[in-house]
Amino acid sequence: MEAAALPLALPAGATFHTAGEAVAGLTLLSQGVVRIFHALSPDCQFTVKLLRAPHILGVIEVMQASSWVASAEALTPLEGYMLPAPVFREALAMDHGFTTAVLTDLAASFEGTIRVSRAMGFDGCEQRLIRVLLEYAEHFGRPGEEGLVIRYPLSRQRLALEIGAARRSVDRALAALTSRKLLSLSPKGWQVLHEPEALRALLLAPG
Repeated sequence: MEAAALPLALPAGATFHTAGEAVAGLTLLSQGVVRIFHALSPDCQFTVKLLRAPHILGVIEVMQASSWVASAEALTPLEGYMLPAPVFREALAMDHGFTTAVLTDLAASFEGTIRVSRAMGFDGCEQRLIRVLLEYAEHFGRPGEEGLVIRYPLSRQRLALEIGAARRSVDRALAALTSRKLLSLSPKGWQVLHEPEALRALLLAPG
């Protein structure tokens, strides 16, 4: 498979997979962080999750010979490879151990998919906002004097875009969380999570 892999390099900000487009093969990420999202329109999206390399995108789509089910954006510069779909399918057919490993990895991802489906259907603005902030904290969070500092530019407009909410709804949710001393904005403009565990607990709260 190594001989068939094609080098991949993308700048931060590039949308390199778009839902509905044909899948040429697997994307094998060796460096960088990507955002997986659904887009109802250019101004209304829903962030599903953030993924850090090493990671593989497109396994289900290639196995099903379907189009991309979600879009992907490079949050940082990306490096990796593209493995053509026919090469991957041939490896699945010829190597039982490889097939088992692929299926095990897919099974492990189902729990996260179920949680995201619930968020899209039932969570309110505040819970969707918390979930996205915690996703960014996992990949870009750095411990600071006042809490976990998300060292990635997250404007209120971007947060509104990523959770599919109006800007004023995000303003209200941030104000509510700030008044409870759960988060704040640093002098450099970074989001600071003062009580990450308390925020995670809010995701489990009913309603």
